[in-house]
Amino acid sequence: MKNLFKKLAATVACVTTVFALAACNGNKDSGGSKNPNVQDNGTITVMLLEKGLGKDFLNDIRDDFYNETGITVEVYGDPNIDENIKNMMLTGDAPDDIYLTGLTYDWINWVNSDNIEDLTDLCNEKYDDGKTVNDKIAPEIRNLGKIGDHRFIIQLSYCPTGIVYNQDMLNDLYDKKIVDSNVFPTDWNALVKLAKDVSNANYKYKNNSKKTYGIVWGTEEEDLMDTYKTLWAQSDYEKYSAYFNQSGDLDKSLFVNDATRKALQALYDLIDPVDGKSTTSVPQMLTTKHTDGYESFLRGEALMCFAGSWFESEEKANISDDTFNYRFAPVPALDGNEINVNINYPTEYFFIPKNSENTEKAKKFLKYIFKEENLIRMHNALQTPLAFEYNTSSLNLTDWGKDVQNMMSYKKTVSGSTSLNYLLGGLRPEITGKVFDKMYKGTVTRDGVDSLLNTDFTNKSGDSWYNTKTTAADYESKFREKGLIK
Repeated sequence: MKNLFKKLAATVACVTTVFALAACNGNKDSGGSKNPNVQDNGTITVMLLEKGLGKDFLNDIRDDFYNETGITVEVYGDPNIDENIKNMMLTGDAPDDIYLTGLTYDWINWVNSDNIEDLTDLCNEKYDDGKTVNDKIAPEIRNLGKIGDHRFIIQLSYCPTGIVYNQDMLNDLYDKKIVDSNVFPTDWNALVKLAKDVSNANYKYKNNSKKTYGIVWGTEEEDLMDTYKTLWAQSDYEKYSAYFNQSGDLDKSLFVNDATRKALQALYDLIDPVDGKSTTSVPQMLTTKHTDGYESFLRGEALMCFAGSWFESEEKANISDDTFNYRFAPVPALDGNEINVNINYPTEYFFIPKNSENTEKAKKFLKYIFKEENLIRMHNALQTPLAFEYNTSSLNLTDWGKDVQNMMSYKKTVSGSTSLNYLLGGLRPEITGKVFDKMYKGTVTRDGVDSLLNTDFTNKSGDSWYNTKTTAADYESKFREKGLIK
């Protein structure tokens, strides 16, 4: 009866929510390589955020899991799942057994509301090699997703961010003597010059009717914010790290300093606003989706765009055999600093809702996913690193995948911490106030970027910071009552 009620509820949800429309429209895959001789042992459902990583990477793993256990895994994909899951989780009504979501910080609220399954025992179970899921998680983020010693989420991807560029275009620009080199720069000033040289040349790529610019980005702020964080960390990693672990009164010097100022000024130089608009970027992209920026790049309207290792997976529908040679590079070094790579914190992560009726089967599938051989299979399918330590020597990577994997050789910068003050929103590294929109439109001068940093400090301090600390204290008290924190 309980299962029947759950299925009826899911059917109603199909009519009333965008989330379930994906499932009702058949955006599901139950497997294609099942062994007919295996005895059926029930079904679990997995709902994936069908952005960035997509959902095909689980296909072979899901089939092999059935052949080993008899458990059918139905995989759904929905690009809008994050828009609906917040309410479903807070009310305890999530209809699927496992979710892969990009809701970066919401899991902390689900722990507080007791609507997310504790994965501690699962993550402490040993594999045949003696290691556990906890042992395998990348050291930089090993404590992410935990309250005390209890784990609630498992991050899947370990996405470096940087710059995607058109190598074929760069070669053509060099042949035409428009740019100085066909090797993508590792120095920030050389990057700025490259963007300006392309934008000033009235160059058109192949048969395009539109002028080509140096750069493009969408989603107003987000694409460039990762670049800002990378430049900030390059310049003063010690203060950068200290920013995320503040607990008393906010330290203004961690918001407004030489490193944050130089990072914004470097981006100002790249955007290069004149008479109220950027001279180096494709016009009218600030209010678009981030994928619109990527697609503008794929049409040859810009030499480069700002993205992460999810670029290829997210844009696979717009990439064909005749697409130009796109490559991935780290953010160049500013003022002779060491190149480092920003890692999203976190990106997509798995969790099991507390109301799942198939909890043990769902846990069994999660443990299966993170076996060493399956980590390799998922990396090969996604062509992007996963948030685990595993042997990468047998990877079968494309040129794109090799570029992404090579990013791991640079100093890795994680923008966040596990403190409740951070997880509850008090210390997001993204600057408030549409800073790049203001740069693009020239409403702030290069020498005036301190005003943006000061505004960010004002927005995050005062009552806002007091409320964050108050909420963090309330959460900590509840977590102690639950026995999560000793």
